[in-house]
Amino acid sequence: MNSRQRTWLWLAAIASFIVGLALVWNDSGAGWFLIIMGILYLGASTRAGQAWAASNPRLGRWGLVGVTLLLVLLAVVSGAVLLLN
Repeated sequence: MNSRQRTWLWLAAIASFIVGLALVWNDSGAGWFLIIMGILYLGASTRAGQAWAASNPRLGRWGLVGVTLLLVLLAVVSGAVLLLN
C-alpha cells in the first residue's frame, strides 16, 4: 500500500469516527456502523493488517463479509426498534 492509499484510509477512518460519534450522540444506531467501519479502516492500514490479509485471503474475505452482515443486522434491528417506539 502506498502513502496515498494509506492517507485516504486514515481520512476515511477519521471521518467515519466523527460522523459515527455525532450519530451515536443523537441516539442513532447508524453511528455504531460508522464507528466499526472506522476501526476496520484503521486495521486495514497497518502493516500487520496487510500482512495478515495477504497470508489469509479467504479468512479475511469471510471476516469482512461477516462484519458487514452483522452491521446490516444491527441496522435492521435498530430500525425495527425505532419504528416500534
